[in-house]
Amino acid sequence: MKQHVRVIKDLPEVELVGRKLGPLAVGDETELWLWDANVLRSSGFVDFLQPITAAEIRKLVFAEERGSEPLSLPDNFYVSTASSLLSLLRGGRKKEADEIISQVFLLLEARLPKLVRLAFSPEVPFGLTPEERLLVNEVSEVIDDWNRRLKRLFEFREEVGKNGEGRTVQYVVGDKADIQKQGVSEAELHSGGTTAPG
Repeated sequence: MKQHVRVIKDLPEVELVGRKLGPLAVGDETELWLWDANVLRSSGFVDFLQPITAAEIRKLVFAEERGSEPLSLPDNFYVSTASSLLSLLRGGRKKEADEIISQVFLLLEARLPKLVRLAFSPEVPFGLTPEERLLVNEVSEVIDDWNRRLKRLFEFREEVGKNGEGRTVQYVVGDKADIQKQGVSEAELHSGGTTAPG
């Protein structure tokens, strides 16, 4: 996942986890891996372009509530939002952070039923974040497992027609159509054996 950033402080060539970054000059715009962007942002070298605001997420909520399919979100939407929240909280802007959190939960409330419905689809559409694809796949596996268990519960075919010893009824009685005990009258048979012997 990459994040589009603007350089706010000259960055000489540096190495982060075996990757070389820079040199970058103030005003440069570039895409960085999200982890790199977060490190450089927390060090004051870059700022995210288009930082997420409550107003932007409110627009997403509005659009999400009106559509039948989930909106296409950038791969790094949730991670980038969390990073923006952390930056706001560190800067003492708790009220703004709380507004964003509130809007994110409204967005999730609108998206979740659609994501669960996608768990029944043969293919997961593009435009979902990695976290959402994981959710859809996990729910899909739970549903498939539940269906398999239910199918096994209703598979009686092999059990029907066997006596207590596991042998088929035909094996026990043979091919005789009349399996009534010898010497039992029809009256006894229909009365459950309560008539007096004759």
